[in-house]
Amino acid sequence: MAQYFPAAAQSEFAWTDFVDRHAAHFGVSRVLQADEAANQQRTGFIWSERPYTLCLAANWQYIVQALDNDNISGLITHSRFIDKLAGHEHKMVICCDEPAELFYAVHNLAIHKLFMEPVTTESSIASNAQIAPSAIIHEGVTIGERVTIHDGVIILPGTVIREGSEVHPGVTLGTTGFFSKPIFGKKTQIDHFGGVSIGSNCIIHTRSNISRSVNHDERTLIADNVHMGIGVNIAHDCKVDEDADISARVVLAGRVNVGRRCWIGAGALVSNALKIGEDAEIKIGSVVVSDVEPATVVSGNFAVDHKQRLKAYLSRR
Repeated sequence: MAQYFPAAAQSEFAWTDFVDRHAAHFGVSRVLQADEAANQQRTGFIWSERPYTLCLAANWQYIVQALDNDNISGLITHSRFIDKLAGHEHKMVICCDEPAELFYAVHNLAIHKLFMEPVTTESSIASNAQIAPSAIIHEGVTIGERVTIHDGVIILPGTVIREGSEVHPGVTLGTTGFFSKPIFGKKTQIDHFGGVSIGSNCIIHTRSNISRSVNHDERTLIADNVHMGIGVNIAHDCKVDEDADISARVVLAGRVNVGRRCWIGAGALVSNALKIGEDAEIKIGSVVVSDVEPATVVSGNFAVDHKQRLKAYLSRR
């Protein structure tokens, strides 16, 4: 068995022993600063605001971001970047042929449990909140002043709903969403360790879903005064800023950021990890596969500038 980590790290941290035992499967070629294993205390994204985070950096752009983020203590990346990493050895770097598979395998080991106390959300329901008898509210849920929860709502642990918000029938909050990766040849669900935070004066209409964050001590964030139509799906680690409107049947894939006062039309699909700038408008039925600049209007499949698409459409008539 290859040994990339010091013996002390292997005995103390089960995840380093896991990497050594399966190094051949993942194609591990080198571990830089292996002594920094003790500083890998949670998994997260390259933009994490939590210290001691181990992240996946699948390309050079992400590597640069990870190296520049003081909260990132280690990264897993592809072996082809070994030479380019010369001179950047101030953080632990695992170089391998299957970085995504290795990262998510380590993520599912829940390494944060080795270092940190569980993050618990207070079980609290304000006295003037209105809760329908058929709503299912788990322990570890905080519901603020004047919140209204309608029939058939399911709220899972780690969810916070702030004052004046309204959740309509059949909504699910704090779910584990679709996030599948192949690990050891098996399609594997990636664990969700975080929660959901919903701001004040939000309206979430019937049959919508908001999934919780994948990462320990982080939340999928819905800011104040956000309205969501019927059947909206918000995946893990999305952030929707103040005063945004999200129409019926919209799907936001994981890690999408929606800026203030955005309008997203019915049935629009937004691909993962995109940024929708402030005051942007996404027309009905659009399929968005790239970032949308602030105060712009896009439409179509794939979504581009709406005026350009409209001119092209009219020219064909």
